[in-house]
Amino acid sequence: MTQLSAFDSRLSDVTGVSIVNSGALYGGEGVGLPLIVVDNALGRAVLTLQGAHLVSFVPKGGADLLWLSPKATFNPGKAVRGGIPLCLPWFGGHPDGKPAHGFARSNDWQLGAAETLDDGSTRLTLTLVPSDATRALWEHDFAYTLTVTVGRALTLALDCQHKGDVSIRFASAFHTYFAVPDVATARIGGLEGATYINTIGGANSRHQQDGVLVLDGPTDRVYLDVPAVQTIANEQNTIRIDSDTRSAVVWNPWDHAAKMADVGEGNHVGFVCVERGDVFDNAIELAPGASYRVSMTLSA
Repeated sequence: MTQLSAFDSRLSDVTGVSIVNSGALYGGEGVGLPLIVVDNALGRAVLTLQGAHLVSFVPKGGADLLWLSPKATFNPGKAVRGGIPLCLPWFGGHPDGKPAHGFARSNDWQLGAAETLDDGSTRLTLTLVPSDATRALWEHDFAYTLTVTVGRALTLALDCQHKGDVSIRFASAFHTYFAVPDVATARIGGLEGATYINTIGGANSRHQQDGVLVLDGPTDRVYLDVPAVQTIANEQNTIRIDSDTRSAVVWNPWDHAAKMADVGEGNHVGFVCVERGDVFDNAIELAPGASYRVSMTLSA
């Protein structure tokens, strides 16, 4: 195993792992963000050090499983639209008006280790610890670790240690934007019979999923106590999502995308969010010293 910091010169000795500026891959104005690029015989992935945010995963010989908005920007302190933002330690809006989806996705993580595994896949470890920026939003001490394994599949393993001295309510989600040829024809399986909360318009009404899910308009549903596996079948491929989390959030803004500066009119067609996590009823209580460990694997 090779231990390294984000800009250590030893990075050049880790086969297939490099750091580039976002401008080199995606263009855009401003200073951009540092990106980690992993390219091995099994697949290719790109992630930002800010937020430990995956923005691309391409299994070798396949198409990108993740959608990145054509209007996405790479600016310090602002979440990138698309890929897999990490939402924690809260999900959605905050009752005190703090930024939606927590602070993990907009703060800088540190690259702690990189390793080439026996099967040719690459494993990275990134960490986030308290800073002045996080303390302004979250008074509790913590240590977050994300382990990313890039091979024929993509695996994210999240370890959150609560080091504060009082119990806390904790929620998290892998807010994944999946690339599809047409969201209206994508068929989402693995949610049949599950209870969901429809949050459109703040209604928060509860329903039961009847059969495979096909979207036909603006959608924002929180599915509770879901099976481990969901699938997204489309004209291009079938994507499989495996996770030990208990919630699945399905989201697409549909025509409201026109009002979102970093999505834009018509661009909703190319993605569907199926976000695995522990949110709403499935959020948990973390006692002092407790840890929260979950993972998600994506394959096609």
